[in-house]
Amino acid sequence: MRRTAEGLDDPGVRPAARRHAVPRAAGPAAGLGALVLIAFMASLAIPGTFRLGPVNLTVYRLVLIAACIPLGLRWIRGGAGPVSAVDLIYLANCLWISIALVMVHGLSRIIYVGTNFIELFGAYLVGRVLVRDAATHRTFVRCMAGLLLLFAPFALIEALTGQRLFDQVFGTFMSVQDRSADAPRLGFIRAAVAFSHPIHFGLFGSVVFANLYFLLWRRREIVRTGAAAFVAVTTMLSISSSALFSLVLQVAMIVWERGLGFLRNRWAIGLAIGAGFLLVLLASVQGGLFTYIVENLIFSPGAGEHRMEIYQYGTREVLRHPLFGVGLNDWARPFWREHPTIDSFWMMTAIRSGIPAVTLLVLAVLLGMLQIGSARGLDEDGRQYRTGYMIALAGLVLVLSTVHVWGPAVVFVMCYLGAGSWFYTSDHRPARPGPARMRREREAARRGGAAAGDGDDGHPGGQPGGRPGNRRGNRERIVRSGPVGYERGPGRRHGSKAVGGAGRGPRGAVGPEAGPGLRKRV
Repeated sequence: MRRTAEGLDDPGVRPAARRHAVPRAAGPAAGLGALVLIAFMASLAIPGTFRLGPVNLTVYRLVLIAACIPLGLRWIRGGAGPVSAVDLIYLANCLWISIALVMVHGLSRIIYVGTNFIELFGAYLVGRVLVRDAATHRTFVRCMAGLLLLFAPFALIEALTGQRLFDQVFGTFMSVQDRSADAPRLGFIRAAVAFSHPIHFGLFGSVVFANLYFLLWRRREIVRTGAAAFVAVTTMLSISSSALFSLVLQVAMIVWERGLGFLRNRWAIGLAIGAGFLLVLLASVQGGLFTYIVENLIFSPGAGEHRMEIYQYGTREVLRHPLFGVGLNDWARPFWREHPTIDSFWMMTAIRSGIPAVTLLVLAVLLGMLQIGSARGLDEDGRQYRTGYMIALAGLVLVLSTVHVWGPAVVFVMCYLGAGSWFYTSDHRPARPGPARMRREREAARRGGAAAGDGDDGHPGGQPGGRPGNRRGNRERIVRSGPVGYERGPGRRHGSKAVGGAGRGPRGAVGPEAGPGLRKRV
């Protein structure tokens, strides 16, 4: 297989590879978008709030306020691919949550309504608009992995000594959450680092796990496994059963993918086997599967009993307020449960904003997963990244069933949900190179042609017996912007059918309009 100077497949030999290549980010706009994405991810590592008049602000909220309108305009105008049905469902979900808050509280909570909408849909737009191809996906995953690497030593110190260094540093000039009453678990303090709760830290680390493993798919297996092991150990400093279950699920899915990669329908088979196994457990476990998990598998049986009561009483509360929920009001629960915590993101959405809100959210997640899984035109990088994204998303859905997220955690979740849209909304064709890159390519082609001027038999001109040959013909190069099957030549018949004379036609033209100097290989 021949290759051009850029290392891409010859368009005349492998046209399918060019059609299915994932575009690379290029130009100032892409660079600015990457900087905004990095700034947003870095802002999640800064805990604490401060007040600006009646508004309670955080650093990530400031970033979202500044970026929300430009990102929204770019999304509406199609600068991030076509507006999809998944986008509209997420928008409808955020709008319904805002409407439900107004219906329950009137205009007394209007500031919260605005900031909540910016946090939810604004964060979704960050992932939706700024993660557009394989290059920006790599930037996104590297930001996640970099944050976890930054958090690791602080999480270890927090787990061993209880010293929350992030809170101590940022608490000198911002208001931070007091978590001094957190009880130890298994003899350790649960690490939360920059997040509002230890389980949020575990959620973040679990999302990094599969994404980083498949980001490194070109590396040796020991490198991939070592990176994944580091992520798992750091994540478990949160001492969270939900994070552990997510990691176990992801490991099982990775083993399935690696072991049965030769099967085309391996994931359909896996889903069928998983559903059958779950049915067997539901039928065979005495007292119910959920009760068995609470009593035998989680770190804190008391927390498990609390979750069982949440599902029982929370379901009743949803049925009492099915349309708009209870808003920010307290919900009816057992009198012995003083804390109003609801350990399920899906249940909390239904209780606060009604059945339509949680229905739209679940529909958007499921439809997005279906669209990502059925996306076509991805190259090998794209397919590997998609596998990591989907496995991590499955673990995220599991964690969200056992914990409610707020603050930086819910912002990160919405950003991650938006970041998967590039798999099915991007134009998976290679971007046309800029003038500077084309000049570099021409120079590389000339150098390669000069090096090929002497034949393998040592005779000048590349022909046996010292015949001069056609040096100019030996220096012909592939025209990347031209049609498949055409190449730049001197406009002479030399083992090919000449098309045109000695000029230069318009870029990308086909046939005779391609101008002189293009010829078709025979």
